[in-house]
Amino acid sequence: MYRYILFDLDGTLTDPKEGICGSVRYALEKMGIDPPPADELKCFIGPPLKDSFRKFFNMDEEQADAAVKFYRERFSERGWSENEVYPGTEQMLGRAKAAGCRLAVASSKPTVFVERILKHFGLRHYFDAVVGSELDGSRSKKEEVVREALEQLYGRRGRGKNAESLKNLTAMVGDRSFDMEGARALGVDAVGVSFGYAEPGELAAAGADAIAGNMEELAELLLGGEEQYCRERRIAREKKDAETQILPMPENGLLRPLYVLLPLILYFLSSQLLSRAATAVVSGLSEKYPGTAGVWITANSRLVSVWINVLVMTLCAVFLFCAFRKKEPLHFLPLWEKKDALLRTVGILLCGCALAALLNVLLTMAAEQILPLFFSPDEVQRFFDRAGYDHSTPLISGIVLYVIVSPLLEEIVFRWLLFNRVGRLFPGTLGIVITAFFFGFYHGNVLQGIYAFLMGLVMGKLMQKEDGLLAPILFHMSANAFIFLSVSLQR
Repeated sequence: MYRYILFDLDGTLTDPKEGICGSVRYALEKMGIDPPPADELKCFIGPPLKDSFRKFFNMDEEQADAAVKFYRERFSERGWSENEVYPGTEQMLGRAKAAGCRLAVASSKPTVFVERILKHFGLRHYFDAVVGSELDGSRSKKEEVVREALEQLYGRRGRGKNAESLKNLTAMVGDRSFDMEGARALGVDAVGVSFGYAEPGELAAAGADAIAGNMEELAELLLGGEEQYCRERRIAREKKDAETQILPMPENGLLRPLYVLLPLILYFLSSQLLSRAATAVVSGLSEKYPGTAGVWITANSRLVSVWINVLVMTLCAVFLFCAFRKKEPLHFLPLWEKKDALLRTVGILLCGCALAALLNVLLTMAAEQILPLFFSPDEVQRFFDRAGYDHSTPLISGIVLYVIVSPLLEEIVFRWLLFNRVGRLFPGTLGIVITAFFFGFYHGNVLQGIYAFLMGLVMGKLMQKEDGLLAPILFHMSANAFIFLSVSLQR
């Protein structure tokens, strides 16, 4: 249980979208700039206001100061009250105070507005300290705000040798990367909330030790003995990150696609080399022992083909893991480190089966309606035959190939290696879409390609949410198992 808890305000305790976006639009109009829709201004929620005007509208120092002045003109009049407390906030704060915690607000918003908002919503009495930026522009960095909040929260207890021991009992809660970075800079646990305004994957990338999806989860995380887990996870991540030597992105723009696609290129080259080698070995055996091995190989050609694929994929997975394990960050087990691990695992497996079934039905129905318009019945049948699993694949061998080895290799290639590298060029949702496109293209035909693209979108999002590779692997395995076993039962 944490004893000292700092909270960001905007996007963490309250939803300030209407007031902030409306005040930004007012400031832009005053500056002679045609303001975009409010939804496109959510990026202003969280970071220091002046930095945002400079970053998103290319303002110089003087222009940014003027924009901030116009913003506060409207915000001080009515923008501060255009706010809404997230459901469950007061109950969560009440539980924390009842447990004996000392609470503080550490916000990039000016202190005068923070105080006004907390009093307006009847939340001020929960906090032992309230710290924000100053109207003159000082103490605008999150690190500075967190430092001041800690000093006020700790008081005399935070002096001398006691400071480090108190930090072990402290967490900073926020919804943006700036909050996580401020916590890490001061050496306290960083706890993110996913219901705020962070982009997908932003909190995990900024080093969040744990992420809560609602106020109830947050209360459990802060008060339910989870701080040791956060601390151990942070230490393990820092150790692993220190051992990971990420290859830098080439400065030459022409070399960047090669850098991003290097894992795919290595996979195709190694798989071709290993396939040819395995085929040559099998052919050699059939020629050397025509009376025994040759007859058996001919009679069991499908079985031999499956196990060649199993061998090739296994060796490729081992090769890629060994080649990149210290070159690309890999978080594998976070799913099983959580309290509700079993429930979450079952949910992922069931969702994989359900989505695989739904997409197969919808795509099959669409193909049955569209393909006959352009192809003969025999060509349509061949199209479906190529799009599904081979009916002659033995059950046990097919389970090993399609349900275990293939998903494991494909997730290593696409959701670990390719997704990491694509994400450095195109972070967030666009990175998921690009990776899913390559995943669909890899499957070789239109029907399977569309299916794989849609499943790739889900698995990319799942990896971001669970912050680990195990979740998409389990989802992929369950989807493949459902389809392969459905095909096998129809024999």
